[in-house]
Amino acid sequence: MKRKVIQLAGKTFVVSLPSKWVKKYGVKKGDELEVKDHATSIVFSTKKESETKKTSSDITNADEITIRWLLSSLHKKGYDEIELFYDNPKKTKLIQELIKDLFVGFAIVYQGNKRCVLRAISHDQNQEFDNILRRAWLVTISLAEGAVEYIKDGQQKYIQELIMLEKTNNQLTNFCERTLNKTGYRDYSKTCFYYVIVWNLEKIADDYKYICEILSADSTKISKESLEYFKETTEHLRAYYELFYSFKLDQLNKLSARKKQLLAKGHKLISTKKGTEAMMLNYLTNTVVRVTDFSASMIALHTD
Repeated sequence: MKRKVIQLAGKTFVVSLPSKWVKKYGVKKGDELEVKDHATSIVFSTKKESETKKTSSDITNADEITIRWLLSSLHKKGYDEIELFYDNPKKTKLIQELIKDLFVGFAIVYQGNKRCVLRAISHDQNQEFDNILRRAWLVTISLAEGAVEYIKDGQQKYIQELIMLEKTNNQLTNFCERTLNKTGYRDYSKTCFYYVIVWNLEKIADDYKYICEILSADSTKISKESLEYFKETTEHLRAYYELFYSFKLDQLNKLSARKKQLLAKGHKLISTKKGTEAMMLNYLTNTVVRVTDFSASMIALHTD
């Protein structure tokens, strides 16, 4: 889409707004628009809401994981109303569980034996993004530190109780990804870097969930050195959280060196262990890599 620049009164330059966009958001003469300078781009925005974004999908032949992927992606993409068709009304129970576990502010507003409708019942609070992101960090750290405590206290058979924190992480990170996809971050140039941070937080929580699942299903005693490694990797995660909110390049250098030490130690431990303990250590080394993947995005977010 291109627009010609018009010069008025010798000094003022004017570009017309696309009529489709104006109608979509109900922009009228006298309305105020927010104007942001993004280098070679200028972004105009309005606080007015667009019409409800709707979609539909047939999940008759979809299994549980596919339905989960579908709903998660449609929610993150910014749809406000999702209509689902199926041939088995029992699928609504799964849909209800997924809404509770994944979505903030969504509900089933119509349910029949062959169709149901999901709708956003509250507006996305973009101003809450920063608070929700911080909560996602803290929930993930709590999941990791909680697992350490369960193992230390010899209560790993009950460790699966922590998986509720992973579900909370899903809700929070889904909210953040939906917000970034619908409107972007307030400094739009940082949107993609925030998305990387949020996406990684969700994957890290997944790794801790898998650890909880394998430990709760096996009575294998975790050795002192493996428990110590768990503590060290969790401290590495908390250090990145602190760096995110108080960025210093020299501290990032230290964490980069720490990553190499942790990976070397983890790989050596894995070679001496077997079964459940080796699997746990493998997930922990994976989290070290994922945590370090925050680095480039953090630099971008703190560089003007």
